[in-house]
Parts: sequence; C-alpha cells; structure tokens
Amino acid sequence: MSGGPVSDVLTRLHAKVLARTDGDVATYIPELARVDPNVFGLAISTLDGVVYAAGDADHPFTIQSVSKPFAMALAIEDRGLEELLSAVGVEPTGDPFNAVTLEEGTGRPLNPMVNAGAIVTSALVACTDPEQGSERIVSGLSAFAGRELEVDEGVLRSELETADRNRALAYLMRSMGALQVDVEEALQVYCRQCATLVTARDLAVMAATLANRGRNPITGQQVVEPDVVMYVLSVMLTCGLYDFSGEWMFRTGMPAKSGVGGGITVVLPGELGIGTFSPRLDRQGNSVRGVAACEALSHQFGLHVMRPRAHAAPALHRRLHGSQVRSRRGRPARERAVLAAADAIVVFELQGHIAFKEAERLTRLMEEETCRWLVLDAARVEHVDPVVEGLLHATVDHLAERGVTVLLSGPWPARLTDGVNTFTGASRAVESCESTLLHEAGLPDPDEPVPLEANDLCSGMSADEVSRLGALGVTLELDQGDPLPAGDAEDDFALLFITRGIIGMQSATDSDAAVEDQITSRAAGTAVSSMAFEPTTGVPLLVAQTPATILALTVRALEKVQREHPSVAATLYRNAAAAVAAEYRWSAAENVAMSR
Repeated sequence: MSGGPVSDVLTRLHAKVLARTDGDVATYIPELARVDPNVFGLAISTLDGVVYAAGDADHPFTIQSVSKPFAMALAIEDRGLEELLSAVGVEPTGDPFNAVTLEEGTGRPLNPMVNAGAIVTSALVACTDPEQGSERIVSGLSAFAGRELEVDEGVLRSELETADRNRALAYLMRSMGALQVDVEEALQVYCRQCATLVTARDLAVMAATLANRGRNPITGQQVVEPDVVMYVLSVMLTCGLYDFSGEWMFRTGMPAKSGVGGGITVVLPGELGIGTFSPRLDRQGNSVRGVAACEALSHQFGLHVMRPRAHAAPALHRRLHGSQVRSRRGRPARERAVLAAADAIVVFELQGHIAFKEAERLTRLMEEETCRWLVLDAARVEHVDPVVEGLLHATVDHLAERGVTVLLSGPWPARLTDGVNTFTGASRAVESCESTLLHEAGLPDPDEPVPLEANDLCSGMSADEVSRLGALGVTLELDQGDPLPAGDAEDDFALLFITRGIIGMQSATDSDAAVEDQITSRAAGTAVSSMAFEPTTGVPLLVAQTPATILALTVRALEKVQREHPSVAATLYRNAAAAVAAEYRWSAAENVAMSR
C-alpha cells in the first residue's frame, strides 16, 4: 500500500536505518557472498491484508533459517506435537545457530530453530521420499506467503557443496537415533527449504499468517491450526535469534526468526507481521539493519508483546453520514433541506483504547473519506496511546491537503488538539459545519429576524390567518442567558414561536448549564411548546443562547384560536405533526446506524 501515515513512517525509518553500513554478508555459502550488501527492504502486513512496504521490499533472496518456524508448523500439522517433541526439544541454547550441541544421552537437538533441530524437523514433514518432502515444504511456505515460491537452484547447489558442518551434525544425530532418515536425503530436503526465494513483503505476510492464528490475510487460507501457531510462536520467542534471543526479546519484544540470508520475520500475535531484508550481518548472524528497524518500529508504535494492553475493540464504534448526521439544533424546514442536499459531514464515533493496531485501521478509514468535514468523536474513547499521535496528526494533515477538514470532539488529549478545531461534543462540531453550509447557501444568520409567516408551524396559512394568529400572541425580548418565563399562574404560555435568535433546552436540575452541555436548541423559524417547562419545580428548561425574540401564545389564546379560527388551529396541528415526523425520521436513521 502506498501513501498514508504508516507508509510515511516506514519510508522515513527505512531511510534512517539505510545509513547503517556495519556488518558483513555471509561468506560460508559462496552464493550468499555474491549478494549486494546495500539492498534493504522493509514491510508490514496487517491482518486484513494490507501491506505497507519501503525500499527493496520486493527484492528476492533465499529464506535460509527464516524458514525454520514455518517448517516446524508443517511438521506439527503433519505429525502432531508429541512426535515432534520426541525428536526435538524446545529449550534455548545460548549458542550459535550451527553449534554442535545435542541433548546428553538422547542426541536430541535442543530446539527447531538451530540447524540440528531444523534438519530433524524438516525430516518430520510428511513424505515418502526427499522430493515429496521438498514439495510439501515449499508448498507450505508458499501457502504462508500467499503466492507460489520457487527455489534458487544455484544457491541450493552451493549449500549442498559446503554443508560439511550440517552433514556432521546429521551423522551425529543419526548415530544417536535422533535422525531416523538417510543423512543425504535429510540434507537435500533441508537445504532446498533454505534455498527458497522470498522477499521482505513475503516475510511480512508469512508473519501475519502466524499472527492471524494460521490464516493467510491475503488468500484467506487456513494454513495451519491455531494451536500449532501457539507452539511455534513460543519457540520463536525464546530461540528465534539464537544467542541474541534474550536481548532481542528485551528490546523488541516480538516472536521472530532471522536467517543468514539477511531476512527477519517478526510476529505480533493478533495484530501484524513484519518482514525485513538486508544481508549485512552482525556477529550472531542477524541482519544489522533488520534488527535496528524492528527495534525502532517496536519502540515507535508500542509493539512490545509484554507492553500492557487494554481490552482490544475496534476503534470505530459507528460511522454516521447523510441523514444520520445532524446537530442537536432544531432547524426550520428550509435549513433542513439545504443540509440534507449537502451530505457533506461524516462523524466517526470512536471507542475504547486506541493503540497502533486500532490507529492504523482508523487512519485507513479516514483516508477513504471524500466528505468535506470529518468529525472524530472521542466521547467513548478510554485512552489514546501517545505512540499513535504522529499517525493521527499526519492523517489530519494529509486529508486537509485533499480538502477534507477534520474536527475533534470530546475528551481528546491536549497534545492531539494542537492546530485542529476542537469541540466539547460531536453535536457542536456538526453544528459548526451546518452553520457554514447555511451561510454559503445564502440563508439568514440566526440573529436575523424570521417573520411569523416563515415559521414552519405557519406553513400553508394565508397572510390574514398569520395576522390573526400574531395578534393573539405576546412578544418576548430576551438577552443571551435569559430563561424563558413560564407565563403566570392563571394563564401559562402554551406555544412559543422563535422569530429571532437561538433557544437552548437544558436539564431542569441544572439551570447554570453551559451552552455545550444543553440537551438541544431551536433556531428562528421553529417553535417549542409548554412541555419544555418543568411543572413541579418551576425551573426553566429553555434559555436564550443568543439575544432572541419570541411570539408566545398562552393557553387561553390557543383555546381562542381553536374556537374562533378552527382552520388556523388545524394547520398548526398538522404542521406540528409534520415536525414531529421529521424528528422521528432522523431518530430512526440514527437508530438504524447504531444497530449495524
């Protein structure tokens, strides 16, 4: 995948690590000595099949010892765990990969990640002859990689010609009963396995297959069972980098396997796979650049498997768009029509703990949006890991270049709000976008008067009917923050037409609520009823958010309309029913979104 903040981070990291020129290529296999020492590829594969790559991620090289955990998985799948354990141990050695170290008394190699153990493990893969065994292993490696892999015949010949140490190990194990097949046949299978050509991209996908409980994220094929993966990762964790395994685990904290060809495959269970290739090796036989890149990725994205993690859940609770998106401000029909046609706002309601896995997926979803405004609401977010701040900021900047403005709402950490429009709640963010759209459409600003005939409840009335209705009302002028009076004891207000400004509704128990905390609001051109008052405590539920003008009908005035102007009353009630229906349709759209 090209573009996006993860790709940008990977590209910058690749450039930084590329400057490392220490280390030497392997020379004990002549063909490996001929590789270009400056090649460096880096890739990350997610569990939903996205691969990020940098540098020479598609440059082919022989897999060498990186094949060992995958051959171990195939052996367990074919023979069962107990048969593997009867032939190979699972203890770390602290010795180099080609050490002549066997279990005293049995000749059993200490683990499948050293050469002795890998030779026995490869021989355990189900087959009747070396050719069939090689086909099974290469086919299995191909399934892990999600594509057909090939063997470098030149490297294979070179390995067999210089395999004296491995040949000695094999004869020693056969003499002690640990190796049950012919030595030359075992070496043929093992060396062909090591000479299989892969890329850093392949190693990332192969690692992601292990991270994904044995299911390839590209093809969807279940390569091995989840229990097999558990056993393989356990050995990779303790033995994957030979006598560097302890320090690797301490600094990088992920199961991994290196090889003298310059490759490293790294698994973060349940989250991702990493693949690297650079042939310059340190004294333990591990890629210098590969180790440096993986350590940097682990630190930057908080990937250490021992790092405490909250319960994993998708970061995106739900996506609201179109008719599902509306602020808490009640608007007249003409404004609703403009907003419905615009379809310019998308809201992401986020949740839970946002670490690298969640942020990576979130940034991809953000990049897919083509709306004008994208609101990220953190009302349900428990924690944002500091390691992902750079990804989110980079995505915000990238979207801005494409004309998509990101707004933040809810309790975001202060360090993330720098330079980004931030609101206390999603409704306030959406309201800001709505106001811009209405202004661009030429509609009056909220502080401009809206005549009674333009009020939604007066739709369909004649000028004479509107005049009669207005004559029965009482005009109220309110300053910002003023509560709406509830009338008097003998004649309460029943219906309030807002002709200027904005009226907010707040909890009856909190008369001092801030504008941001109010339940909803109504703009000029709409109306509210007496149900917006608390009948028992007398605490007003309606407060002027801006200077406002109200035409109030009392209960007696409304009764007079019903008696003397029944057609006007019928129109009022019909329009009120239509307004309620519009509210219901919006609530239904939101509920449908919530149920998905």
